[in-house]
Amino acid sequence: MKYFIIIPIIMISLVFCIDKNEIIYSSSDVSSDTYILDEVSTDISTGPVSNCNATERDVICVGAIAVKLTPEKYEIVKSELFNDREYCPELDGPGRCGYINNNKWKELSSKWKTDFFYDCGTDRICPGDPEYKGPDADGSENNGIFDGYWVAGYNSSTPMQGVHDDIWARIIVLRKNDITAALIYIDYIGFFKSDIDRIRSIIKKKAPAIGFDSINISSTHTHASIDTMGMWGPDNPFSGITEQSGANDNYIKEISNKIVDGTIQAAVSMQEARIKTITRRVGIDQIANDVRDPFIIDDNMSVVAFENLKGERIATLINWGAHPETLGGITNYVSSDYVHYLREAIEKGISGTPEDIPPSGGIAVFMQGAQGGMITTLDMDMYDDYGNKIEHRESYKNIQQVGYNIARKAYDLLNNAEYLYDISLNYKQIVYRTPLENKWFWIMFDLGLFRDRPKWKIDPSKENWIDNIEIETEVSRLDIGDITILFIPGELFPELAVGGYKEPYEYSFGHKIISEENQYPPDIKSAPEGPYIRDIMKGRVKMLSILGNDSLGYLVPEYDFKLNEANPYMDSAPGDHYEETRSIGIENVRIMLEKIKELYKD
Repeated sequence: MKYFIIIPIIMISLVFCIDKNEIIYSSSDVSSDTYILDEVSTDISTGPVSNCNATERDVICVGAIAVKLTPEKYEIVKSELFNDREYCPELDGPGRCGYINNNKWKELSSKWKTDFFYDCGTDRICPGDPEYKGPDADGSENNGIFDGYWVAGYNSSTPMQGVHDDIWARIIVLRKNDITAALIYIDYIGFFKSDIDRIRSIIKKKAPAIGFDSINISSTHTHASIDTMGMWGPDNPFSGITEQSGANDNYIKEISNKIVDGTIQAAVSMQEARIKTITRRVGIDQIANDVRDPFIIDDNMSVVAFENLKGERIATLINWGAHPETLGGITNYVSSDYVHYLREAIEKGISGTPEDIPPSGGIAVFMQGAQGGMITTLDMDMYDDYGNKIEHRESYKNIQQVGYNIARKAYDLLNNAEYLYDISLNYKQIVYRTPLENKWFWIMFDLGLFRDRPKWKIDPSKENWIDNIEIETEVSRLDIGDITILFIPGELFPELAVGGYKEPYEYSFGHKIISEENQYPPDIKSAPEGPYIRDIMKGRVKMLSILGNDSLGYLVPEYDFKLNEANPYMDSAPGDHYEETRSIGIENVRIMLEKIKELYKD
């Protein structure tokens, strides 16, 4: 009901606030360097330098770093406002967790905005606590403002209450033949191109001597981290309407500075290195499930090991596609989900199990693959290393098992990997505009709930904004010798990558491609013939970096794109069509596929 209430208001307001200029709403200037440039640690006038210069054919300069992005200062919500649940991950048992219960919240009456949290300041030490030494220096204590964070991925009004494992920016910087490229992976649900472009601008301004040519920022898509897009803020408990953005501007500013400085540090630390790499199909047992027909999973796993000339590991890059959403939206402790245990296992090894692996050292970096529509670790029974069924699907034990299972496959793959003996570094980027058809997304932008990004009228001569808005995005390609990485600005359905529609259904792994229980099955006879994205890509090792350099929601194949006729984008069409409500529209995929073909026209 909340959508019906606000739509007339927004439509009336837009008629009067949109002028005839081509750019119709952009309060944050992408070119404004001052946005994140007030806390820098490097002298911009001179800039840092890197002395690495790999000249041998099989050698490349590589630097890597992990930058912690977990906030240390934040306030928390009063525990009595949460739902009582039979299981909470952070308690490993019954308790109160998840999103705030609106009925309990309403009991605060007129004080619902100020009394729902412990206003003890961001040190979370209250007067009367043994450790209390006085009000917080930052002024957050007893200020009547919730100085906390909201967790993205599932429900609105889900506050951060603690930390299970740190969230990171994992960064690899490469240089060969005067070309320098950065691969940056951040533990968030997604990051808009406008924020990424700001970071790119500052990196280049702070480090002109390094000469970055290609800077790529992708999200791991964990569903248990801080909201960086704005969609998961608190609801008004009385109206049910989202009250404010879930994204915290100061936090975005803080992590942007950390990513900037971390990327420059990784560049300065570059050393000569060799690369070994492999792509193989690994199956899906105990690492992925598909909960939207057709049952198609891209099980190509790629692993890249960067080693210095002594044979020591600098970094390991693992590419696999599955939603990190195992905790199911009932946790209030931030986490990168199974990605944490995957990276930990690669770096430190696994011991004391029937399938141990040794530590590899270096920095482990996870690249999210084709996980849209709906590749997940949910709705499947998991078993521990001894064959025992894990009791709680939303448990930390479960995400640990998933992470370990993927790590073992990555380790086994590397045992068969081959070194690259002719390494070059090349990049290509295509920036383009695509229609913003999802009117609910437009409303979120206009209300200031989504973080802002530039938007244009498709036809500036038209007064009306409806069906007349486009946004700027990009597809990018980075080639490292015989490795090609394709950065895709959304959540890619795997069938767009591999097809798999026809017998013998090699990407269905014994599952029926269409469930017999599906009352609204997709018509796979109308699915495209190809070529599919992996057919278009060139190189021995093909890697898909999803949510790369933007976050445009789900990328749903056109043949199966269905909207609710009565309330498009706000309610799902009958059947499995939730993903359409979290996409920017049907035209986006068609345009993107054309740009990918153009990207690989050498």
